[in-house]
Amino acid sequence: MALSKAEIAARYGTALFDYAQDMDALTAVHADLQELAEAISNYPQILKVFSDPIFNSAEKAHSLSVIAQGLTKEVQNFLNLLLDYDHFLELPAIIDCFNSLYNQKEKIATGVAISAVALDEQQLQKLGAGYAQKYGLKKVILKNEVDQGLIGGVVLKVGDCVIDGSVKNKLNKIRAQLINKN
Repeated sequence: MALSKAEIAARYGTALFDYAQDMDALTAVHADLQELAEAISNYPQILKVFSDPIFNSAEKAHSLSVIAQGLTKEVQNFLNLLLDYDHFLELPAIIDCFNSLYNQKEKIATGVAISAVALDEQQLQKLGAGYAQKYGLKKVILKNEVDQGLIGGVVLKVGDCVIDGSVKNKLNKIRAQLINKN
């Protein structure tokens, strides 16, 4: 029975995480995977080269050795494993799985700060630091989305938690209170 892409990503991501942890190289592997994710994001055709049947295995192995130079031995071995088992296309999902496990272990959360106007990096870091302190996390990495319908304030979405500090939400609460009093 063939595994789905999600199952492959979960198995390989978990295996790489465990392997990196056993080799005491978790931080270095994480850093390498972030570089790979950025490279794949900028040049998605990289994945296609390693899954294209036009190229023989020797050509793919040579190309991979060039790309993997400077990466940790653990990541190099892992990329060769993906190439051998023809799962290179799943690399972005595998990296996502690894990152989830890494963030969970390191108490790092990611989320979205939705605001009526664009927030700068300093504002996002300040919001993230406040959230991290309140919920016992080491770090919260926030991305910003703009929704002019909020009027003002910020809605934070981190994991399953939503903190709605928007003006729109406050006005809706006041409106509900006025309706209930009548």
